[in-house]
Amino acid sequence: MTHHVRRLILSFALVFGNGVLAQTWQTLSNVPVLTRYNDVYFVTAKLGWIVNGSGQIYRTVDGGASWQKQFDESRAHFRSIGFLDAQHGWAGNVGPGEFGATDSTTLYHTQDGGQTWQPRNSFIGPKPRGLCGMHVVNDSVICAVGRVRGPAFFARTIDRGATWRAQDMSAYAAGLIDVYFFHPDTGIAVGLTNVTHNNSSGVILYTTTGGQTWEKRFTTTRVGEWCWKISFPSHHVGYASLQRNSATPIYILKTTDGGKTWQEKLFSSSYYFVQGLGFVDERNGWIGGNSSFPSYQTKDGGATWQSAGFGASMNRVRFLGDTLGYAVGRTVYKYTRPATQVAAHAHETPGAFELAQNYPNPISARGLANAGTTIHFNLRQRSTVTIKVFDVIGREITQLLHEAREAGEHVARWDAADREGNAVRPGIYFYSVRADDFTATRKMIVME
Repeated sequence: MTHHVRRLILSFALVFGNGVLAQTWQTLSNVPVLTRYNDVYFVTAKLGWIVNGSGQIYRTVDGGASWQKQFDESRAHFRSIGFLDAQHGWAGNVGPGEFGATDSTTLYHTQDGGQTWQPRNSFIGPKPRGLCGMHVVNDSVICAVGRVRGPAFFARTIDRGATWRAQDMSAYAAGLIDVYFFHPDTGIAVGLTNVTHNNSSGVILYTTTGGQTWEKRFTTTRVGEWCWKISFPSHHVGYASLQRNSATPIYILKTTDGGKTWQEKLFSSSYYFVQGLGFVDERNGWIGGNSSFPSYQTKDGGATWQSAGFGASMNRVRFLGDTLGYAVGRTVYKYTRPATQVAAHAHETPGAFELAQNYPNPISARGLANAGTTIHFNLRQRSTVTIKVFDVIGREITQLLHEAREAGEHVARWDAADREGNAVRPGIYFYSVRADDFTATRKMIVME
């Protein structure tokens, strides 16, 4: 069989008894009724926080079944939140002049899991007037940007919030709304080119110096729109939503080379108010924001979209892995999917090389109960199989397998450790399985 004929066929069958279950979103009950929640952040499958424009912060310890209000500052408008671990977290306020906010405190932080929150207004460099987007990069680094109507600022801590350095970004953008970093040095910020939104285009900035210097990587070809949210389901493939207050058509942006170049992709020829965006993998994603109509979903990487039937006013989508995620808007929405299984009968040779998503995912850190994860794969024929684990910037962490295996179903186990046996840090990792000419890669998350 030639190299051109031999191609990878990936199976994502979700098997339950004799049927197949699709991924589902559930609208959670028992969420306090408000106009809108702006951001959500979970550090484990059960423990998470939500924030809103009324200056409130809520926590759940049971996966969203119940919520406890931890903080209430009516002068603030919280647009972003992130936690380094179960105790240490930060919430970003958009600041005076935005959506009725009068509180000049840019950041609030907690050191006790949200039981108490303290203002943080000291920055090395000019203080940002407000912060809209926040990304927890690892257990020490957090990046944040602001704001939706300007001025544009970037802020960053590399010492778990002990100090924050900020810089004026007006040379690159009029305002910044969201931020995503692959690595402490390499990241993307998105926003707008003009504080008068009718005259604005969307802009994407790129840095490889930890935010010290930036370059424009893309500016949209229309006015009356701006970039709103970022979603990177893999290191190479990413998406950005584009908000418009009026006019059509509506586009999104997509990259397949880690944010170096971007393409505009049509979302809708009819008007739809777009804000929130989230992809669980490179092909399956959701987009929302409209207060009157539910969100939309794509199964082909943004080429086509269909109504998803949930999620009015959706503003933020965050996944904790391939089987669990949360989104916020008018209320809180929870994504669940049964663990992927490779369907194969014991007496049959699989029809193709098949790689399932590891389970469990997210993974508990080494040393905790139920630590580690299992990788299932099927071989069509006897093959030499190599399985390696990489971090988010492509560095090899360990090799799990390199040997010949017979046709059929096989498993490999990873205990969340590197090649020396040291526990890896919480974060995003990838495992790559190569069987002769076939190669496939999946994302997994190690949590605190």
